Amino acid sequence: MHFELLLQLHLFAVAFWLGIVAVEYLLERTRAQSRNQGFTVARLHRQIDLLFEMPAFAVVLVTGLLLIEPTRFDGIYALKVVAGGSAVLGNMLCLIPVLKRRTAAEKDNLPDVIRQSRQIDIISVTAIPAGLVALACGVYLMVLR
Repeated sequence: MHFELLLQLHLFAVAFWLGIVAVEYLLERTRAQSRNQGFTVARLHRQIDLLFEMPAFAVVLVTGLLLIEPTRFDGIYALKVVAGGSAVLGNMLCLIPVLKRRTAAEKDNLPDVIRQSRQIDIISVTAIPAGLVALACGVYLMVLR
């Protein structure tokens, strides 16, 4: 696949993924409003992950791997690749508590819903900034080209 087309696909998928993460962030902020809202967030976040976020970050991962230039792997470029990989890994890991939380919500198990929500928060605190660092590095490197 032509480099420019692959890069455009990658950037589109990154933008789409960041939009999804932003929506999930806003959704997650409402979970403490009530027990019912927390259970609704658990169900919605699972649906968003499975239908939209996982496909988006899969495209980001595949296109990102295809775009890697091993001879350039130093400095800002290396930081971008490592940060992007960390963001993808964080998203993959976050799927586990998202799925567990949905199961806990279906069983009306509030303590486990809260526990899994904390796990999501802990992973997000690393994965989201890593994604933003990768984006910032990518923009910086594009400006330099």
